[in-house]
Amino acid sequence: MIVTDPIPFWTEPRAITEWGQQCQPTIAPAWLDYINFQLHPDQFTVFYRIIFPAFVVAHGMTLLDVKANGFSEQILLEFSKNSPSLELFEQDFNTFKVYDLFPHAEVADEKSFEIAAHLLKRSWEITLATMFPGKTFEVIMSNTDKDYGPTVTFFQRR
Repeated sequence: MIVTDPIPFWTEPRAITEWGQQCQPTIAPAWLDYINFQLHPDQFTVFYRIIFPAFVVAHGMTLLDVKANGFSEQILLEFSKNSPSLELFEQDFNTFKVYDLFPHAEVADEKSFEIAAHLLKRSWEITLATMFPGKTFEVIMSNTDKDYGPTVTFFQRR
C-alpha cells in the first residue's frame, strides 16, 4: 500500500495531541475527533475561504480578492505603476501575514504558525495551478525577522 500525501510535512499539532491525551479514554491520533467535538461546520467553511481564495485578474495582474476588494481596477493599475515590475507588485500586494489571521491566538508553540504558513503555501500552489492552468506562479513562504512572523505571497512568472 502506498500513501500519497499532498502535505507530507504535516503533523498533528502539539495542542491537539495534548487535548486527545486529556480525553477519557485517550484519543490518538486526536485531530479528526478534535474537529468532530470542537469545530462547527461554519468555522470549517469560512476557514476554507483563505485556503482556496478568490482572485482578481486585472491588467495582467493576479491578486488576492480579499486584499483587492474595495479597490477599483483603475486604482490597482495606478498602484502597480509605482512598482518596478508586475511581479514585485503582485508579490508585495499578495503578501499575507499568518499572525494577522490569528491575532488573538494563544499559541504555546510558534511552530504552529509556521506549519499554518506551509499549509497555506501548498494550498495556494494547488489553487493557482488549478485556476490558471496556462500560467506559472511562484508561491513563497517566508519567516524572517523582518516578516513579522510567517508570511505567504505569490506572483506570476512572466
